[in-house]
Amino acid sequence: MLEFAVWTLSIIIGIAILVLAGDKLSDKIIEVARKAGISPLVISIVLVSLSTTLPEITTSALASYQGVNGIALGNALGSIFANIALILGLASMIKPLTAGKSAYENSLVMLASLVLLILLSLDGTLSRLDGLLLLLAYAVYLRWLLKKHARSEVDWEPSGNVTPLDYVLLIVLGLFLVGGAEAVVFGGKNIAQAFGISDFVIGATIVAIGTSLPEMTNALYGAIRERGSISVGNIIGANIMNALVVLGVASVIRPLPTGASVLTILLVLLAMLPMIVSLKRTSGIDRRVGAYFLALYALYLVLMFSGVEL
Repeated sequence: MLEFAVWTLSIIIGIAILVLAGDKLSDKIIEVARKAGISPLVISIVLVSLSTTLPEITTSALASYQGVNGIALGNALGSIFANIALILGLASMIKPLTAGKSAYENSLVMLASLVLLILLSLDGTLSRLDGLLLLLAYAVYLRWLLKKHARSEVDWEPSGNVTPLDYVLLIVLGLFLVGGAEAVVFGGKNIAQAFGISDFVIGATIVAIGTSLPEMTNALYGAIRERGSISVGNIIGANIMNALVVLGVASVIRPLPTGASVLTILLVLLAMLPMIVSLKRTSGIDRRVGAYFLALYALYLVLMFSGVEL
């Protein structure tokens, strides 16, 4: 019983470190980028989306390195599902979300990234080559985004000088992020082994929800402030990164078996497709769709913890 308490505490502390250190690190990355004269366009499209996904990237990468493949895969897929079914479900129940035309366009990229992931997983494994292809696909997406928004680019001068202290803080915060991920993987791996629960289940539920807290905060804040484009846009960007970057990095480190994730991917599609249709028809997500999302996530949890192989 004491061991279970230690493992649970390890997960809680690890998630707290991931969220807090990730938030501070993302702020520092953007600050250093501005000092270095990196354009606002690159900061907004590349660095902000990267920053909110740092907990998932770090956790899945470390889990893959340690051979805990279930947590590496479950964290990414579970985060994609939680982002839509849980987070957008909650946000749209607070206030129906309105998003612009670009949200629908990028949601198609989100769907395409999942389809690519499915195709690469058909042989039962995400190999290192598959991981490189996922990362290449994200690079192509970024190029498209940057080219699309290039007209809004303005001259940008450095806002200050990057000091050695800035780099030290980046390294220290990065080490905290790795430490938080280490604590989460340690606790999740031991709980799974002790209770006969698969690593994938732990990764797809507890770890996925924990590492998705930055997205949840942004989405709920956007809903309360009636800025639906923030809520929806952040979730779409995070999901594209989860599919292409998080799993890309993890599978480059170590090939990931994907056989146990078929039903999870199906549930992700059952959430993603209605979301895209809703964005196409109404440029937003209303409470009826949000209620469907939450019901789907409740079903997911019931299936997950009743022993159904997802």
